[in-house]
Amino acid sequence: MFQKFGFTGESTFFMKLGKAFSKALYIISAAAGTILMTLGGAYASAYNFAQKWDAAAGFIDSTLCLLFNPIFALVAGAILFLFGATGTYLDQARQQEELTTLRKENESLSRIKNTLNALQEELQLQKSKVSELHGELAKSWIMGAYKVLELNNNERVTIYYEYDEEFYLLARHSKNPKFSKIHRQKFPLNQGVISSAWQNELCVETDCPQYKSGDNYISYFGAKYGYSAEKLRELTMHSCRYLAKAIIDADIHIGVIVFESTDENFLKNDDQIERIITYCDNHQGRLSKFVRDALDFDKEVNLKRKGIKQPIEDELMKELGGTI
Repeated sequence: MFQKFGFTGESTFFMKLGKAFSKALYIISAAAGTILMTLGGAYASAYNFAQKWDAAAGFIDSTLCLLFNPIFALVAGAILFLFGATGTYLDQARQQEELTTLRKENESLSRIKNTLNALQEELQLQKSKVSELHGELAKSWIMGAYKVLELNNNERVTIYYEYDEEFYLLARHSKNPKFSKIHRQKFPLNQGVISSAWQNELCVETDCPQYKSGDNYISYFGAKYGYSAEKLRELTMHSCRYLAKAIIDADIHIGVIVFESTDENFLKNDDQIERIITYCDNHQGRLSKFVRDALDFDKEVNLKRKGIKQPIEDELMKELGGTI
């Protein structure tokens, strides 16, 4: 008990009591005034003030006679009641004014919030459009490379970029519409020709048998690149020839470009291999710019950078989208 009060005490009892009394002062005053007027009115008719005053002897008796009489109670009660009633009315008026101000501020905040949401939606829409345009720009570059390198319906070119131990597909093109379709957006970092090029800067595969050979294709590709038979059968394009080259920016591998074909005559001579490698080297700056911009525009990558987990339904939609 003695530790609660004093200069070092932690008790807030009287502080809370004073605050409560301050808030209820007008109500208490009106209630007290009503009680005093009721008591005064009950005894005023039978009270003889002159007789009591004459009987009073001394200062104390005279003071008590003045204070403790029905007439004084009526007057004091009326004053207290008027004070309490006026204060309550003015207090309620101020409260109403504050409520009106808060409502207006709330309406203003709601309008600002709605405007902000609309602007954010518009910003996301514009970002999506910019991302789509960037993808189309990268695809246009691939189409140009396709013509320069004289590729045909059996070939396909794809650009991937890396983030957080995964490859993301940026752009793809093939004259064959079946091969050009995109069914998956993400790929593992430690599997396939992409992974080999990522680690070693260049991967040229010219020994893989064609898919029509059946088990030979599955055994070769599975043993060398870590794909299961089931996964290989699900592939849209069963390529047997690959040239994959790392996209490098300031000596850092940031992506991979892959040339592939179902024709075993693709990459048959060293001149074609050298031509593709030289073309990629000459455009290394543009390829790295495509990848850097893709990292800025990719919504999922930006969410990961902010530590926000992608909604599970989005992930399921990607998983249900099919295979490469």
